[in-house]
Amino acid sequence: MSYQSGSRFPSIFEAYSNVNSGGVRRVGGLRVMSNGVFENAYLRSSIDRFQAAVTNDFNNGGLTTAQAIEREKGLLVKNYYSYLQPEHIKSLELGYKGIFLARTLRVDADVYYNKYNNFIAQIEMNVPRTTVADSIPYYLNNRNQQNRYRIYTNSRSVVYNYGGSLGLSYLFLGRYTIGGNVAYAKLSRTDNADGFEDGFNTPNWITNVSFGGEHVISSFSFNITYRHQSSFYWQSFLVNGQVKAYGNVDAQANYDLLKQHLNLKIGATNLLNRYYNSFLGGPAVGGLYYLTLTYSI
Repeated sequence: MSYQSGSRFPSIFEAYSNVNSGGVRRVGGLRVMSNGVFENAYLRSSIDRFQAAVTNDFNNGGLTTAQAIEREKGLLVKNYYSYLQPEHIKSLELGYKGIFLARTLRVDADVYYNKYNNFIAQIEMNVPRTTVADSIPYYLNNRNQQNRYRIYTNSRSVVYNYGGSLGLSYLFLGRYTIGGNVAYAKLSRTDNADGFEDGFNTPNWITNVSFGGEHVISSFSFNITYRHQSSFYWQSFLVNGQVKAYGNVDAQANYDLLKQHLNLKIGATNLLNRYYNSFLGGPAVGGLYYLTLTYSI
């Protein structure tokens, strides 16, 4: 059992970045980088709702654009986030390892619970190119009259991360092993529709099942593993969306020659060559096949 408490200071990128990503400027959360943005910005999530409502009033409500803006400007939410502070975590972990059935069954289990204050993540906010209060809604209805930012800041709500894992391994007939493990991870916080992006980007479930044998026929050994990852929602500055669940098979066989001085190994990762994406915005992953010879002297 362990209990830990500590702080994490922002990384260099979280604190000092200043990158123009095609119209959206990603800026570090320290005052030296984003001075004035937090004080004058409006939450991008509220601007999207405001613009959609204005468009609907104009198309279906028979209002002029000016009338629609005046009617819906209450949807705009002034930014209430502020400059970066260190993230603080309190963590509790419980673990257990055991050997049973004449040392043939191994058990490895753990659970953890983390509590974050000032959780560091990103949020999008836009700054209208005017300081005249009556003109701000009109500028925020025009995409060309506002500056878009994606800024690192701290969550206003407490964030919880919890999960656990269980692994089992069983040896039978003196040379065969069957095993598996499952891991669960979850990030939980109050969602207030503000567009705050925690960037957790972790599947809830990851499972592995394996079967192998050591020197099953003379010097021949093998191992086969099936891996599965559940679907999860991916958030990044490049793309947001659902990553599909996937499963694949890894396999390996090896044989010792020349009185165990020479080892021949052949294997594959994603044996069936079923392409999958482990995250959005990156390449699909196919099969990897390998053959190695190792000589020991």
